[in-house]
Amino acid sequence: MKSLYRADYHPPIPALPIRLYSPVTDRFVGPELALVDTGSDATLVPLRHLLAIGAEETAPGWLVTVTGERQAVALYFVDIYLEQDVAPGIRVIADQEGDDVVLGRDFLNRFPLFLDGPLKQLTVPDAVAVRRMRMPAS
Repeated sequence: MKSLYRADYHPPIPALPIRLYSPVTDRFVGPELALVDTGSDATLVPLRHLLAIGAEETAPGWLVTVTGERQAVALYFVDIYLEQDVAPGIRVIADQEGDDVVLGRDFLNRFPLFLDGPLKQLTVPDAVAVRRMRMPAS
């Protein structure tokens, strides 16, 4: 699967088409072109998406910003679909102000990803390509 970087950001940012799902209500939202942030520990989802699918709210949590500020946040459980693959039970931070889903390492570390900055393209390789890339060099 290949996905172009979002050019509405400067510099352009990697993005993936995802769908959000709540197993509690059996509702989806998306597809949504989510930002890929390899520097973020956690995934952020606009609160409006979480409310639209009736996502399950969990105990509140804390977010530490890049400046070290600590903020109380609302956390929700969702399943995140990337084409046919699913990352179940991701605990996401409700973003009350933003419009974009931001995929953090809690989601990204479940998939092999190839970021090609010069082509402004992100690739999620298929199983054959992954096996080939993981073969030891001879």
